[in-house]
Amino acid sequence: MRADAVLLLAVGSVFFPSVLFLSKRLIQHFLVCSQSDAVIAATRFVSSLQSVLASAAGFTIVFSCSDLVQDQ
Repeated sequence: MRADAVLLLAVGSVFFPSVLFLSKRLIQHFLVCSQSDAVIAATRFVSSLQSVLASAAGFTIVFSCSDLVQDQ
């Protein structure tokens, strides 16, 4: 793997669990709900965030290529 990919993997491995932890804490604090409800809501939030970022990356790749078959 290239250094860029390793760095991206490392950042993602820290970023998403951190977002999960912080969102669980914030949901539990502001909505005053049980820990299990906060975990479910935080997990759904992180899942939505991952899907939005993956879609944005896909759109960026598709629109930056002039020919999807030849540009690999």
